Amino acid sequence: GRMGRRSRTLEALRMSRQVSVDLNTEPSQSELIVWDDPTAREERAKLADNMQWPGSPSQHSEPLALLPQPFTSATSNGRDSMTDSELVEMAAFEVVGAQLKPKVTSHRLQNPEIPEAPSDAFSSSLTAAPPRPLFVDEEEVKKDPPRFMLSSLNPQERIDYSHLIEELGGVVLEMQSFDPSCTHVIVGYPLRNEKYLAAMAAGKWILHRSYLEACRAEGKFLQEEQYEWGSVSVLEALPSISSQQKRLALAAMRWRKTLQGCSDKEGAFGGWTVMLNIDQARDAGFRRLLQSGGAKVLPNPSSSLFRDTTHLFVDVSRLKPGDVRVDVSEAAAHGVKCLKPEYIADYLMQVRDAALNTKY
Repeated sequence: GRMGRRSRTLEALRMSRQVSVDLNTEPSQSELIVWDDPTAREERAKLADNMQWPGSPSQHSEPLALLPQPFTSATSNGRDSMTDSELVEMAAFEVVGAQLKPKVTSHRLQNPEIPEAPSDAFSSSLTAAPPRPLFVDEEEVKKDPPRFMLSSLNPQERIDYSHLIEELGGVVLEMQSFDPSCTHVIVGYPLRNEKYLAAMAAGKWILHRSYLEACRAEGKFLQEEQYEWGSVSVLEALPSISSQQKRLALAAMRWRKTLQGCSDKEGAFGGWTVMLNIDQARDAGFRRLLQSGGAKVLPNPSSSLFRDTTHLFVDVSRLKPGDVRVDVSEAAAHGVKCLKPEYIADYLMQVRDAALNTKY
């Protein structure tokens, strides 16, 4: 079931913290690194190719199981018995060794001119070199640390999670408004506020706090999918959230999947040239929201700019007597979409008939 898959995922993640297996450390192949046998070297190359993962894990794929550690007395002392899967894995390594040994032995008998193994001193100098890892964890070679913003959390949670993120090697962005450089936003509950909507418009990871708890347990940053607001695992665990919160969660996941990894996608508002004719108190917030989604926002409302404008957001009910008021009918005559500011959130949530309901 789903709980089984999750436990297997966590088990695979726990296994990933163990030392990676290097076939050159296997007892059955200890002779192969002492002298140069062309045929044996070719066999080892084929073996290494066959045992490579089919692909590195990504945010859109299931975690891949790692090869187990070689079985030694050191690995068996901690418990009385081994699981069936471990016995099978152990047998697999023995088969690999059995297949390679006869080939090396028979080749040496048929080719007496092959030189003998060098002295123990030379052998020790070779085997003392650090093992070369066969597999490279994509997460380990990632250069830039994840950059987190926190939203809708209580003060104690902010302090606790900020310390945790920094301990794991991440960066905490303390800005009150949305920071486009962030990669992840940890959210208590989905809200139609600037930080949540801006992160959605930019295709960022919007995660439930349980993500950081799982990272704490594993001691590293994990893959995000099952902790994403909008994922089945989170929504099933929180059946009491409101219908609007659920729509916000699902919308965030849709935009993240649409925008991440697409070089031709500027953001949810890519291609928009926007004019704002709203009160000054809300202007800055809407401007940041639109820009986070890739929109170009004109500096001031002016009828001379209608020709280059695609969207005009107007709310004259909140304008002060001295504020500029553009002619909406003139803007519409230039083909500009004239809408209320509420359209922006409705568009992100893909509300049906959003343009009709918020048309100015």
